[in-house]
Amino acid sequence: MQQVLSRIALGLRDRSFNPTVCGRSLAIALVVAGGVAIAGCEPTDPPVETAQDQAAIPEKIASRIATIQDIVASPVSVSLAQAEPQPAQVNQTLAYGDQIRTADQALAEVSLVTGAVFRIGGDAALTLRPSQLQLDAGQMITWAEGALAEPVEIVTPAGIAGIRGTTVFVNIADDPNAPVEIFSWEGEVAFRLTEGGEEVLLTSGEQLFVSPGEQSVDALRQQVQPLDRATAQQRLEQSPLINGFSQPIPTREAIEATVDALE
Repeated sequence: MQQVLSRIALGLRDRSFNPTVCGRSLAIALVVAGGVAIAGCEPTDPPVETAQDQAAIPEKIASRIATIQDIVASPVSVSLAQAEPQPAQVNQTLAYGDQIRTADQALAEVSLVTGAVFRIGGDAALTLRPSQLQLDAGQMITWAEGALAEPVEIVTPAGIAGIRGTTVFVNIADDPNAPVEIFSWEGEVAFRLTEGGEEVLLTSGEQLFVSPGEQSVDALRQQVQPLDRATAQQRLEQSPLINGFSQPIPTREAIEATVDALE
């Protein structure tokens, strides 16, 4: 500022000097209001981030509740925020309301921030919901890596399966009248027909077929049956959801222990 004032003083003594300050004429640049200030010489402060802007950052982060970890073959597509389907990408993040689909021999693996992980295939269609995985078609296998941050349920056309630190397989056939298959590879699965309804418990190696429209919990309890060892071993060896990925399923050791314990 002292140097600028000196230049102005020299200019006033020498009329041939036409001073400019920061590229502006003296008449424009000089402002007297309780002191002398040169307009435009001071650096402009960066815009202040509003509280609304700051609040939007964690909201965006919180909306990323799942990540696509692996894709095997194509096509695998996603519909983000109910938009048109687009090809899915590894490391792509998903939010509540987003849908992921597979077709033909394609497989996909998705991890949730809650600690649950699922793989889908067989012309599958799955929508992410708060605390729920809505499977409308196809096959899926779901497991938990460590303790779940919150409960996760699998919603099917026939009812709801609750994951309790287990590895559960669900199969929805192409025929809408065919029963939905629930199979516990290891651990406990709590199945119920409706929200808040009574639970039917499946333990390691047990399977249940539930027809759409089924209303009798007692009848379902009678239908829970364990697989025999030979059938379970064949399924373990041939399952694309278990064997079709670059990384082995983390609960494989527990699954093999279940198979060995069957008769």
